[in-house]
Amino acid sequence: MKKLFLCLAAVMAFQAFALRPGDPVEELVDVKWIQGVPFAMLPPAKPAPGDPEYKAVIFLLTRAQNTDDTLTLLNYLRRTFANRARFAVVTPDSEADVRALLARRPDFTLSFGIDTKRTLTPKYIGDSPLLPLAFLTDKSGEIIWSGEAAYLGEALQKCFDGTFDRKAQRKIAPLLEELPTLLRGENETRMRKTVDSIFQLEPGHPTALRIRLFVLESAGRVEEALKLIQSQLRLVPKNTRLYFEAMNLIARNPALAAYTGPTVQAYAEAVTDNADTDNQMAWMLLTRQPGDPEALKSALMLSRRAMSLLKRDTQGALRGACLNTQALLAARLGKLEEAARLQEEAVKVFQAAALPGAVADARQRLRYYRTAVELAGSN
Repeated sequence: MKKLFLCLAAVMAFQAFALRPGDPVEELVDVKWIQGVPFAMLPPAKPAPGDPEYKAVIFLLTRAQNTDDTLTLLNYLRRTFANRARFAVVTPDSEADVRALLARRPDFTLSFGIDTKRTLTPKYIGDSPLLPLAFLTDKSGEIIWSGEAAYLGEALQKCFDGTFDRKAQRKIAPLLEELPTLLRGENETRMRKTVDSIFQLEPGHPTALRIRLFVLESAGRVEEALKLIQSQLRLVPKNTRLYFEAMNLIARNPALAAYTGPTVQAYAEAVTDNADTDNQMAWMLLTRQPGDPEALKSALMLSRRAMSLLKRDTQGALRGACLNTQALLAARLGKLEEAARLQEEAVKVFQAAALPGAVADARQRLRYYRTAVELAGSN
């Protein structure tokens, strides 16, 4: 257990941000913009009607394992919050590394800059060893949220639907900074109380939840971990991330397989109009629990609902992703020719949307299904 706490404490060091919610933003000085227009975090001297309501800067490392996922997420956020929020990426890495990344990801066109003197990055993130981290500001130039880039979309959605609590974020930041000390001291009791305090301010807070789940799961207390997620879902039943947390926990621990059906049912009742999350959940069920009959049934239900929720003219990434899932589902049901047909359609959708990365992935899946059809026909 001591090694567990020391390991997690090291991971959590990134929460000691140099800038936190409530602080004025630092301008992006000494940044060489390799792609896109120079990005200013401070509000303009003369605001214009088309100015975005929010801006976000994301600090990342070009060679990190999660960099591609971060760029894909930012592409999604750009489409989702078009004209209402703007995004830029800054890295302390070399220009050669940045150009290599952008050459590999021609679909990513947001402003991308290099912290040439490597002084801006520590101003924002302190001594953090982990990236990517995001900082969200409003029109006044105040930082209203900071955290892992994966949760930036959730913060923005709260801003736009009126549920974002600025005062709570200011209180949460110092509580998060306490957690590494508590972990290093192996003080689980105080750590639990601190996490509970964060949950009182923001039910289901992603970082606090992840810490607590890590400790519980590593100690073999997986049912307690699932009950923790369920307790937060009772407070915020429409928070889709929490259902994914639950399903990921179940997928990692086969002893919890009996909870698959009830968890998906609770999700389906609480979230009724989100084709994107329906499709993501179906894909996760098919790929993370491939041998679970209940997961297959649930994936079929969610995939069908996702397709029914798509508007007729919906194209691009979402329709292509739904077709990817439909193809995999058809293959799991033994309909290999249908799987190949659906995957071929996905390739065409991604091509029309000019998404080269998705096209390459879809083509690889298409080759697999066609090979499966050929092999099945030869036996």
